[in-house]
Amino acid sequence: MQAPHTPYTLDQLTTFLAVVDEGSFSAAGRRLGRVQSAISYTIGQLEDALGTSLFDRATRTPTLTDAGRRLAAEARLVLTQARELTEVAARLRVGTEPELRVVVDAYYPSERLLSVCAAFREEFPSTALRLEVGLLRDAVAVVAAGNADLGACNLAGGAAPELATAHLGTVHVVPTCAAAHPLARLSAPQRGPLLAQSVQIVHAERAEASADQGVIGGRTWRVTDLGLKAKLIRRGVGWGSLPLELADPWIEAGELVRLYPEPWPPEGHRVSMHAVTRRERPLGRAGQWFRAQLQLDA
Repeated sequence: MQAPHTPYTLDQLTTFLAVVDEGSFSAAGRRLGRVQSAISYTIGQLEDALGTSLFDRATRTPTLTDAGRRLAAEARLVLTQARELTEVAARLRVGTEPELRVVVDAYYPSERLLSVCAAFREEFPSTALRLEVGLLRDAVAVVAAGNADLGACNLAGGAAPELATAHLGTVHVVPTCAAAHPLARLSAPQRGPLLAQSVQIVHAERAEASADQGVIGGRTWRVTDLGLKAKLIRRGVGWGSLPLELADPWIEAGELVRLYPEPWPPEGHRVSMHAVTRRERPLGRAGQWFRAQLQLDA
């Protein structure tokens, strides 16, 4: 079946909007570098193609008809879509993705992520970004299933062979409790049996759980949202580990107290972050740039 013929051209629409914006055929001609007669001829062609008058020529300056006002709005949409089509085609020619799907572990530093996203907008203004937050296997599974192009993940338990990984650095995680919590009154280091008597708030995956990391005793509450975990700890419901970046302002304000569990290293834990992609689906220019910017400490 033959595609229907479009009775107008993008050049005619551009000329039409130039007259609308500039207020006269002569001013539109100066803007477009054409003589006034060429502008008038192009507008006449467009009116013939659309079967309606766009301007009331009885007035001294061209005034839009009712149909002209409606069609001017539609013409702007058509030209915008045409520009977007051209930009997407250009990006595809040079290997830049029209959309980048990224999943990051909940413990990845939020300020660093925000800086990367802000710079990404400037570097790749026409590439859409879809950002998701996961934890451990949840985050890795999103990439493995092909639902994300790039992940910044904690690879506890390793990665499947179809995934390519690159070390990004580490995130400093420290155990904390509310200043009013009984554990806050204990001298450091806090003994394991005493910690085990209190509820430990554990950040858990939605999918099948990985092996527990840093869990002491059996009194655990498991939540899938890091923000909720932080709120429960600040409320004094239990104690638990938080990224130092997140906890530090509350520690400085005296709202949280840093704990030093006897079974743990005094400095807390370092959680390794890795960039994760599917081997069969190499990143384009936008994805490669984003992966490089996710780098943390060496």
